[in-house]
Parts: sequence; structure tokens; C-alpha cells
Amino acid sequence: MSEQKTGMKRREFLVAGTAGIVALTAFGTGSAQAQVAGGEVIVVQGSNPPSLDAMATSSGASRNITMNVYETLYGFDEKVNPMPILAQGVDISADGLTYNFKLRQGVKFHNGDEMKASDVKASMERYRKVGATANLLDPVDSFEVVNDHEIIFHMKAKTPTFLEAFSSPRAPAVVIPEEDAAAEAGKTSLVGTGPYKITDYVPDSHVTLEKFADYTQDTRYDGPDGFGGKKTAYFDKATFRVMPEPGAQVAALEAGEVDIVETMPVPAARRLANSPDIAVQQNLQWAFGTFILNMNAPPTDNPKFREAIQVALNMEEVMGIASEGLFGLNGGWAYPDSPYDVGDIGAVDYYNKADIPRAQALLKEAGYTNAPFSLLTDNSIPFHGKAAVVIAEQLKAAGINVVINQVDWPTALNVRLQDTGWNGWTLTMGIEPYLGPVAITATLTGKRPHFVKNDPELEALYKELISGETPEIRKATFAKIQKRLYEFFGIVKLGDTGQMQGLRANIENFKMFRFPRVYDIWRKS
Repeated sequence: MSEQKTGMKRREFLVAGTAGIVALTAFGTGSAQAQVAGGEVIVVQGSNPPSLDAMATSSGASRNITMNVYETLYGFDEKVNPMPILAQGVDISADGLTYNFKLRQGVKFHNGDEMKASDVKASMERYRKVGATANLLDPVDSFEVVNDHEIIFHMKAKTPTFLEAFSSPRAPAVVIPEEDAAAEAGKTSLVGTGPYKITDYVPDSHVTLEKFADYTQDTRYDGPDGFGGKKTAYFDKATFRVMPEPGAQVAALEAGEVDIVETMPVPAARRLANSPDIAVQQNLQWAFGTFILNMNAPPTDNPKFREAIQVALNMEEVMGIASEGLFGLNGGWAYPDSPYDVGDIGAVDYYNKADIPRAQALLKEAGYTNAPFSLLTDNSIPFHGKAAVVIAEQLKAAGINVVINQVDWPTALNVRLQDTGWNGWTLTMGIEPYLGPVAITATLTGKRPHFVKNDPELEALYKELISGETPEIRKATFAKIQKRLYEFFGIVKLGDTGQMQGLRANIENFKMFRFPRVYDIWRKS
């Protein structure tokens, strides 16, 4: 059998004509130029934010907007290291059982009130209830307000990875006013501490942000750094427009009607790479393409059926079409050459096999009798819909009765929260692989794992992972986690996919990141 089919050799694919497109390597390249204040910047994305309550959703369509509006105690810097944002710092006791956070003083909410420790406590308690990654606070036993600018997190047990997990922006543990703490998910006043505030939201049209005049800059830094640093809102207004059709997005960018396209189709990026009016940036390790299986609903409640899906799929075909050629063949659950890359452990016998006879034998062993397989996808994120079509054809070739259910992105997010009514779901996991093993495994464990039903062995491995004293110990545990994922098949890794963004050439100082930072950019005069 060839290397291609065994998955033993991981490969990257880059569409011809894009190899020379390189993202800026440092934020602040425009520091020697005159920053221009005022005006409006328009960012376009393909789908509505399912919520503007930053705690309550892990959707990138929401994070694009909310991370300009809300802030956290800690977040990640440009190199994915935890850094203080609303916190002045943290003192961790020798036994690891208390985290004493000192808060920055004078920080204002958008409603004019000063942020205090009571707001932080109320925010964390709300996050336990509505946070889309609420298990990141599972190691915390209680929160103690010491004074207005000091709060202690009392831990249940020593958890060496806590600060790393707590810094996650996947569904960030943002700080909001205490009076919003009792609000149900999605029903807050949308007040944060960030450089921009939300002033208008019209579904299927736009979200408007306006500069927060009383924003409290973090003067410990020279400029932005990752999710934190010193942030300066140069534009008076930032509008996020919703345009589902990629072709329309690109046309609007070329016409100068919008300034930034959050996801640019690869063919358009290739065509516009040398345009004097358009700048193109690229990140080849942007997301994992995945196919999630509902372990609670038949026929995917049968592990042999799930195994049949795994071995039937031709990942190169799925990834090539879904990503328009910007992808890497990689069955591992970490990016190649990243600190937690454990190679092909577990994947060797299962990744990119396209073995229809083997799949058919497993279906027979599972007792499959042509029951419908509901494949959930959306029409908002191009990768999802394209991957679903290719997957459906490949599974039909193996004898599975696939029925595609294509809806919009917010509806897909709601449907997949149901215990039944769907069997497979196409999803690009963007923020989790960027953050690493703890973030990835957190989405597959806890109160609501992606595949609905918990796997007890994976639950135990997650606890082992977060309690690992050193990176070497945690990497060894992650190798066991990756192996386990190829034993019960709750989620199928399709490959690594890149992303491209386009912007008008007169937008200065913009650097492609995990969300479009609309602060510290300006329009050339």
C-alpha cells in the first residue's frame, strides 16, 4: 500500500500561485508611519454571529467581533503564552491551590463603571453556568473577593495547566458587569471593557462597533500582543458585514465597498496576489478539518459503524476539494513540528485509507441495515458544505444511506446540541489546535462533548493531561489521547486546512490573527 494511503507521511498542499503570499511577521510594522484617526473600517464575514455573548459561544463568527469588545483576566500573547490583560498579574501558591489575581485599577466598562473584583467573581460564576468551555473552571473550588482589586481562585487540586486553559479564547471567560451575572445565555447588556463597544446588530446584515472613548489602555506594553497588550482604536467605527456568498465578498473588496475579507477563497487570493489595490495574507496551519459522529444516536452509536466511516474516507480528496487546495494531510491531533506533535500514533492503520471493502466488512459486522445517516452541515462556511458533499459520496460508495441536512451556521450549532436527529457533522476546529492539547481534549470531554456521549477512558486521560507536571509528561499523555481517538472513533480528523484573508492595500498595520483586530489599524491618508 502506498504512503498516501497509509498516512505514514504527512504532506502539505499549496495551490499554485499562492506560495509567495506571506503574512506579516510582526504587529506594529506601521509604527514609523503616521497613524490616522477617524473613519470606518468594514470587515466582511460569511455568517451571522450565533451570539454576541462571548462566554456562551465558541463560534469563530462571534469571536471575530467579540474579542474587540470584551477582555479577560489572562489571554495569550502572539506566541501562545499566557499573559495578563485585565489582571496585573497572578501569585500562585507553592502547593498550587490558590491563584491570587491582582487587578488593573481604573479599568472602565462600557457603561462607565469601574471594573472590580466583585465583577470578576460574578463573571466567573456565570461562566460556570453558560460558558461554552465551562470545564476550564472545573479545577476551581471557589472564588474569594479580597478587596476591590484582588480576587483569589481556590483550587480543588493542583492543576499545572490551569493558567493555560484559563487563557483560552475559544469561548473566553470574559469579565462583564456584576449586574449581568444573572442573565441567561445571550441576554446580557453586551457591555465589556474592550476598545470597541457594540452599538447595533441586524441579523443577516451587520454588527456595528464604535470606539469606546474611555477605554483604559494597558500601558505596560508598547502595542498589541496576541489577545492583549496596549490597544488603540484609530477607527471611530468598525462594521462587521454578513455576506454569505464568497464571490460577493471578493467583489465588494475589489470595488472598495469593504476593507477586510475574513476568509478569502484560494482561487481569488491567487488571482489578486499581485494587485496593487489588494493585500493577501495566508496561514497554512489555520484549522483542523473534522467530521464529528454522534455516539448517542443510531447508527453512529455503534463503534463498528463509526470505524467503517473512518476507513472509508479518502482524506486527500475531501481536503483537496473542501479547502480548494490549501491543506495538509495529517492524521495527528497536533500540527507537524509543534511542541505536542506525537506523529502518527494511532493513525497509521486508520487515516486516509479509502478502503471500501474493509468499510463494508465493518458495516456488516455492525449489523447495518441501510438506516438513514443524517449528515449535518451548513451553507455559511464553504469548507463545511464542500466537505459534506464529498464525504457523502464516499460513504454512499461504501453502502451507507447518507442524507445531507444543510442549514445555516447558527442552525447547525443548535441542531448539533440535540442528542438525536443527526449522525455526522462537518466542523473546522480553528482555535483549539492553535491552543493545543488541553483545548482540543476539553471539547471532547466534560458535560457536552462534541460527539454527545462521553468516552470514560478519554475522560480519565483528560484529567491526567491537565495534572501533568511538565510538558514532557503532558506530551506522553497526549500520545495516549491521540491513540484513544483512533479506538472509539467519535471524531474523524480529515486534515489540516489553511486560511487566506484579503484587505484593501490602504489599510495599514493589519496582521492576520485568530480574529480580525480592528484596533491598531488605520487607513492610509
